[in-house]
Amino acid sequence: MPQSLPTLCGSIMGSPFSLSAKIHNAAYAALGLDYTFVCFGIEDPVAGVAAIRTLGVRGMNVSMPYKTVVMEHLDAIDESALVIGAVNTINNVDGVLTGYNTDYLGAVRALQEVCELNKKRVAVIGAGGAARAVVYGCLQAAARVTVFNRSSERGKVLSSDLGAHWGGGVETFAAQDFDIVINATSVGFKQPDSNPLDGLLASHLIVMDVAFMPVRTALLLQAAELGCRTVSGTRMLVHQACRQIELYTGMEAPIDIMEQAMLEEIQRLNL
Repeated sequence: MPQSLPTLCGSIMGSPFSLSAKIHNAAYAALGLDYTFVCFGIEDPVAGVAAIRTLGVRGMNVSMPYKTVVMEHLDAIDESALVIGAVNTINNVDGVLTGYNTDYLGAVRALQEVCELNKKRVAVIGAGGAARAVVYGCLQAAARVTVFNRSSERGKVLSSDLGAHWGGGVETFAAQDFDIVINATSVGFKQPDSNPLDGLLASHLIVMDVAFMPVRTALLLQAAELGCRTVSGTRMLVHQACRQIELYTGMEAPIDIMEQAMLEEIQRLNL
């Protein structure tokens, strides 16, 4: 495939966002690689995929709203991405573009730092793209997953598609029935006062929030006050980025350096 100097990686998204660039470029510098990561704000995702081929871009992250539409324009799709129905990573190896979903691995790796998932009773709140990745990942790790969602139609479809249980609306969530609860909705993202499970938690739960801005969401703050173990969305974010680094470089990702760069950029963006 075409070669550039330095090796180019990037992200295609509706609106450019600096966070991925900071995380990836910190990793490349730590690994001593002549790679550069650039965020591209585009309106035509099909042309974006064509540009990967034309420019010889080594790897490309894919953000909403393009995670599904790019799939039919790739050469191959990893099985996990096919089941989830979304690609957030395009790996270009000798001109062959393969789509992956690293979000589910990010969620699983972040949770496994706190506990084993085998046979754990997991409640997932939400039925969007993030929820599909989280549900898939937890099921792959042999957890018993129940989905709760405001829209019963979407929740039932997700549960049926992936083989999870359907629990009903969020208000029907009962803490005593679960070991882990995960907010996989956008509630709380850049909304420091919003908590989708306000008043529904209990101290025995492990509580995870996929929202990563602010780092300590209202949900996680309330969970910590109750004595729950918590998993932040930033940990999921950095773990999914580590998998992208592994795909693009073939090297082990320097997670501590990536996390530091991520937290510094989130702090800057919050100022």
